[in-house]
Amino acid sequence: MASNNDQKFIFKIIVCGDWAVGKTSLVRRYATNTFTNDYLTTIAMDVTNKDIFVDGFNVSLALWDTSGQERFSALRKRYYQGAQGVIFVYDITRPESYRNIEKRWVHEVGEVLEDYVPAIWGTKADLEDKRVVSTNSGDRVARRLKAYFFETSALSGKNVEKAFTSLARLVLSKVLTSSKKETSFSV
Repeated sequence: MASNNDQKFIFKIIVCGDWAVGKTSLVRRYATNTFTNDYLTTIAMDVTNKDIFVDGFNVSLALWDTSGQERFSALRKRYYQGAQGVIFVYDITRPESYRNIEKRWVHEVGEVLEDYVPAIWGTKADLEDKRVVSTNSGDRVARRLKAYFFETSALSGKNVEKAFTSLARLVLSKVLTSSKKETSFSV
């Protein structure tokens, strides 16, 4: 039997939310520990891979950074297929991006995925003086959607590593629990 170190899990993680909420900056901060103030619109989708070690297991996260623009909605739905985790991202300085988590994004993902680990992340936590969406509001919607919640800052790096590692741990736990159930019923 292989040790945990010999096993590698590959998890597809979707990062979705309105345009300019900081999805690409979050992924870039996590994958390369860099930040740039230059805003470039994601055209349809971009995939970044990050290999990590979680609870004794090798995990490769395939982070699918999706465009928040409406014109890409049909394409996005194709990209959602097979995802084990979804990060719904909103900007704490833009209340409409927060409202759109439930109004738009959860519904859109739900049209494609039934079983995934949901996360809700408020971005731009470094802009406390421009905050419009309270931490309690973010936490409240996360509880309602049975998602886990973080506030992050790609600029400062606040909670970025912790949030991604927590998501990887939750997806890994779900996968390991599912595989134990499947093997316990095998003949």
